[in-house]
Amino acid sequence: MQDPNKAQLTILSDLPPISMLRGSRCLVTGARGVLGRAVVDQIGELGVETLFAPTRNELDLQDAVATERFLAEHRPNVVIHLAATVFGLAGNMKNQLRSIFENSAINQNIFGAIAKYPVDYFFFAGTVASYPYPYVEMPLKEEQFFNGLPHSGEFGYAMAKRHAYGYLRILSEETGMRFTYGIFTNLYGSHDRFDVDGGHVIPSLVAKAHEASWHGRPLKVWGDGSAERDFLHAKDAARAIVFCAETPGADTLVNISSGEAVSIERITRRIADEARVNEIHFEVDKPVGIKRRVVDNSRLRALGFEPKVKIDDGLAFTYKWYAENQVDIRR
Repeated sequence: MQDPNKAQLTILSDLPPISMLRGSRCLVTGARGVLGRAVVDQIGELGVETLFAPTRNELDLQDAVATERFLAEHRPNVVIHLAATVFGLAGNMKNQLRSIFENSAINQNIFGAIAKYPVDYFFFAGTVASYPYPYVEMPLKEEQFFNGLPHSGEFGYAMAKRHAYGYLRILSEETGMRFTYGIFTNLYGSHDRFDVDGGHVIPSLVAKAHEASWHGRPLKVWGDGSAERDFLHAKDAARAIVFCAETPGADTLVNISSGEAVSIERITRRIADEARVNEIHFEVDKPVGIKRRVVDNSRLRALGFEPKVKIDDGLAFTYKWYAENQVDIRR
């Protein structure tokens, strides 16, 4: 029984009555992350025959031999590949080589194993950071994805993620594997990595607001708050992954987003309200990255998918979860 005093955000599944995932042997990589945990919760409702959700200690995807051995032993027929080395704006700027090295290795090893032990369906978690910059138009649409190079601040991570599309296309042609390359917008939610210095914007703000509240200090935020981003709660992102696996036509490139631009100032003030922080200092001398980024999701909506978690509700839940789970926080 759930504790009624604990933060909860219940989103009912909208899965079809006949499911490709039911009865499958499904591997979810990155299953301990913000998105991975939400995916495991979603597909847990489906009655998969076997769900593999290994920790990094159980499966190190940077080890090619270990990765091939895992697939040879367990033979999944569905792979949802979420594992990655991920940073926020500051972290990406400081770790360009690490990002491209580690993410390229992770992807090459899983695809190399898949080439020897083919699967029926593969979902790859791509990133909006891979879109070419400067942007030609807004919101960003899938047909623009390969029309230039990504922003310099996220270049290493973005290029490693983009390169994966080549593997997927060739494996599909040579093995008959169906795949979806999901282009994710900024995700957030419980079980995220709440890294104040190198993490993504929402978990970083949540951690800083909690600390500011505890010590009675102002909340300090990079930039003037005017930058806008497209944010999607992990529960909606997980629903979208399952939807893509189940829906004919949700193949190859597809944006997964809220489709709405929200300012960093609005995000900050909502989190500050939850933390009961009254004073916010916007540090206008700090970098803000891309000024505005919103991602078109009309392709997925046309197939019948709709996000359900409103941004204010999602932020409130995320802050409450963080405040209630200090022992289990990843930083």
